[in-house]
Order: sequence, then structure tokens, then C-alpha cells
Amino acid sequence: MLDPRHWAVPVLSTTMIDQQPTPQPLPAERVLELAAPMLAEVGGDWLLTEGPMLRSGSLGVRVLPSDSDDYRHLDLEILLNVDRPDVPTVVDCTLGLAADPVEAARRAIQAWIETCLVTVLEMIEQQGRLANHFRSGDQGGFAGWHAIVGSVTGWSRDGSRGKQEWFAEAMPWSTLAPVIAPGLDRPYLNGVRMLVGQGGDSTECEVRINGQRHEPSAAALAALDWPRTDRFGLARTFVLLVGPD
Repeated sequence: MLDPRHWAVPVLSTTMIDQQPTPQPLPAERVLELAAPMLAEVGGDWLLTEGPMLRSGSLGVRVLPSDSDDYRHLDLEILLNVDRPDVPTVVDCTLGLAADPVEAARRAIQAWIETCLVTVLEMIEQQGRLANHFRSGDQGGFAGWHAIVGSVTGWSRDGSRGKQEWFAEAMPWSTLAPVIAPGLDRPYLNGVRMLVGQGGDSTECEVRINGQRHEPSAAALAALDWPRTDRFGLARTFVLLVGPD
């Protein structure tokens, strides 16, 4: 079971204000300016450099071109060694619920920090301060891999935390390991983002492996026994697989 210290349920507005014209996404440099002090709270001195890119030592963070025109959506990439383009990167997308583009970006960045970035920093630190570690044979482990699991973030229209708590208790990455494993396309480092969103008849389950949707895993996640609710809510987490274990 996940350490409750690593649960995170940000307070998010669920009422979106219709605006004309539709707000535009922030430029990458502005997103990184917002992100720098937020990343520093977790660890490191992050400086904005050419690219644009945030850099702390050999680590880098940059904004990728988005496949969505939603101003609340961000695609972010962590470079493990800025000076070594052959080293794998860790990619994830995130969404911030707010009518104002700046506030939406802040919320998207915060959710990404708590789920994704912390797993990379924890891989480096190896102290259990930022994320949970699971060996391959542990309860909650991922067969054949060392799993580093970030916080569970989410929100719901009725204020319930059922889906977040389910993630922490059920540890579905372990259950779904046989389905996810065929989609792992790297020999040593793979990032897996898992999301469950549902309310009434509306359901959105997503599993991304190294930034790409993996439909078999998404279908398997949708079929699991997570709590169904009348009002919409979602939960997400990120698992960094380091292997072989």
C-alpha cells in the first residue's frame, strides 16, 4: 500500500467559466518561468536556459509541442542528462483545471511534479523522501522491474477521494503488469502514467507508456473494480520502472 505521505489531492476548481475568445496556451518560456520556483521547492536550483529549458545540474525540463489545443494541457519532458542526447528522457502530459491560463499552468505543473517529477528525483536520491519504492517481488511490485511510484493526485465534483484512495490501496500497476509489460519499449527505464476518470455514464481511463497511449492497458484499467460515482472525479499517478530488477 502506498505511504499516505505521498498522497496528494490538490484543491481544484470544478466550475469552468466560458470565455470568448478561448484562451491560448502559454508560451513554453512562460510555462518554465512559472515552473522554476515550484521545482525548487522539491529540490535543486532550476535556471532558465536556451531552448527554452530549465536546468539543474545535468537535469533538464522542457515543454514539448502539444497534441492538444486545450490551453490547460501541457506536455513536459525530463532530460536525465542534458549533455547526453542518447540518454532516455521521461515524458508525461498534465492538465490544470482553471479558467485563467496562468493558474491552469500552475495547477498542471503541480500535478506533474507530484506524480512524475518526484519519481525521477527519487531515483536519483534513493531516500524514500519523494516517492515509494517497490521491488519486483514486493506486494505492489511490478514483475521484473523496480517500481518508483509518485503521489496520487485528483479531484472530484463531490469532494470525495474514493478513486485516489483506490489507487493507493489497490496498486493497479502491479495487477496490470502482465498487460503493460508488452508495451514497454525500453530495456532499462520506462515511465507509465495511469489515470481513471468517471462520473455517471462517462468514463475515461488512460495508460501512457513513455508518453504514448497504450490501449490494451487502458481497457484493462477500465475493467478493474475502482469506485464508480454519480458525479465526475478522477485520479492519476505515475510509475517509473527501472530495470531489470
